[in-house]
Amino acid sequence: MVPKNEVRALLERISKSKSFGPGSTYTRLLHFLVDSTFSGDVPKEQTIAEHLFGKNIAGSDTSKIRVYIYHLRKKLQQYFEEEGKDESILLKIPKGGYKVEFKSRDLQRTGISQKRSKSSLVAPMGTLLLVSLLINTYLLIRKDSTEQDSSIPTFWTTYFEDEKPIQVVIGDLMVYSEMDSTTGNMTTIRFPEINSLEQFDTFSARRPDRQLNPLSYSHAPTGSTEWINSLTKIFHPYKDFNIRMSSKLETRDLLDYNLIYVGMQKTAGMLNSYFDQSIFDYDVNHTDQYNYQLQDSFLTFSPHGDPSDKHTDYGFIARYPGPNDNFIFMFSGLWDSAASESLRSFTMESKISEMEDYMKNQLGYIPNYFEMLIEVNGVDRIGFEGRVLIFNEVTR
Repeated sequence: MVPKNEVRALLERISKSKSFGPGSTYTRLLHFLVDSTFSGDVPKEQTIAEHLFGKNIAGSDTSKIRVYIYHLRKKLQQYFEEEGKDESILLKIPKGGYKVEFKSRDLQRTGISQKRSKSSLVAPMGTLLLVSLLINTYLLIRKDSTEQDSSIPTFWTTYFEDEKPIQVVIGDLMVYSEMDSTTGNMTTIRFPEINSLEQFDTFSARRPDRQLNPLSYSHAPTGSTEWINSLTKIFHPYKDFNIRMSSKLETRDLLDYNLIYVGMQKTAGMLNSYFDQSIFDYDVNHTDQYNYQLQDSFLTFSPHGDPSDKHTDYGFIARYPGPNDNFIFMFSGLWDSAASESLRSFTMESKISEMEDYMKNQLGYIPNYFEMLIEVNGVDRIGFEGRVLIFNEVTR
């Protein structure tokens, strides 16, 4: 029987390793499974989901837990093969269950068996592949050290250093259908003031005589292709990212990912809740304005002009600390022209330099977390000139 105090000490070392990291979802999951094993109460998937995400978030979707367990097994294997290769205790979660096994291992015997196994399997072709792998790894590391470190802007370094995956959230526009009771024809409609199921329900409740139905798909803004292309230039080939529409964003995504939101403010969904702690204010019932709170009044910023011609738009850029030691970067605007210009301000090399200089002039350094309001002049829904109006450092 492996002593519990030795397992606890091992857990602390695992939590601080590069394979896991303190506060990560996988660290919390491992601690929970070990505690459950010690107590003799091996949890079910629903119990694990409620522990990780909360009862109100977990719901009935437990399939993701199996994915987490799969990756947890991989992380444990990686730890004990690399950083923990000298550990005297092994932790393992056998397939088919969630009980943790604790085993003592003979390091000397393990080393000998591994050496014998490797020497017996390496053939000439294997040697060639190994040499090729080493050469490519060297070239990648060399490229990484000579290009990545010098080319990654300060604003993005944490996304490369942090182990959490990146999820790019695109602000999509809701569409719905209406049935013509006379002809039986179906019409697809996009109404600017409807950007969520809640707003749709309110809208349709006021029109009981009309046959309205939300559609399973949504409408992506024209600029979304440019947004994804800009972010790909920042991250490729060193870091991958997932893409998700804001209408499909789930609360647990805020725990599992480092998020990057790009889109109009009215389509940011649950991310707009961050305005509760902001010096700015945004009312989802008045989607055409930002408010800046003064001591006893508000400054209001609303776009004006023709969005298909010359116009002025306002954008909101913020980097906030997430709820699980993660990051949330927002690039938004009241219209899509400011949303596009907001992202360009942090992905185009010349504009990034301007932002860095601006922050250094304001604070003397570049803060980890901040929020700013920018004014954008544009033509035909394309912003071409932006300037910072209000800037605020955000502290935890």
